Amino acid sequence: MLSHLYVLTDDQHYPHSSWVERIEQALIGGAALIQLREKKLTDQQLLPDALQIQALCRDYHVPLIINDRIQLARQIDADGVHLGKNDACLQQARACLGNKKIIGISCYRSIYQARRQQAQGADYVAFGRIFTSQTKPYAGHCPISVLRAAQQQLTIPVCAIGGITSRNVKSVLATGVELVATCNSVFNAPDPLQAANNFLRAGIIRS
Repeated sequence: MLSHLYVLTDDQHYPHSSWVERIEQALIGGAALIQLREKKLTDQQLLPDALQIQALCRDYHVPLIINDRIQLARQIDADGVHLGKNDACLQQARACLGNKKIIGISCYRSIYQARRQQAQGADYVAFGRIFTSQTKPYAGHCPISVLRAAQQQLTIPVCAIGGITSRNVKSVLATGVELVATCNSVFNAPDPLQAANNFLRAGIIRS
């Protein structure tokens, strides 16, 4: 199974004015999917950046996923949304965005929840944190064995997230997951292009 690099933004380390440049570097480096994750601003405050990032992703033919914000995703015609346990439900997102948009769901370490979300129409499910994460240091741990079980029991793509770096990614790739998600290791890296390239050298394929 071939794995792709899924890069998330972070609202804690870099100003929004630098986001477009950092995302473009990740795209040049080989990111196959971008997630815009911002927890502090309102939709209207985030809108100008979101439109700019959406245009950039389209230039590179890479899907843009919006974390949580269903209405914003609809407003900018993003390619989909990613939902966690405290966000809106899958049915609400599907009703708002339609059947052609990507909807990803965080399942943490629950295969049961992943099967349930698959049955309800999720396009991919995410498990994590796999390793110690600087972005979410207090998130619960998800063993590598859960990724293997998910690959065996699910038919939709599986995403691994949490503390994954180019140095430890090979154990994740060995499970066959389709998506490897990272925030700190690429978006927050001093050189996002080089950081993304490091993942490619470790075995991730270019988009």
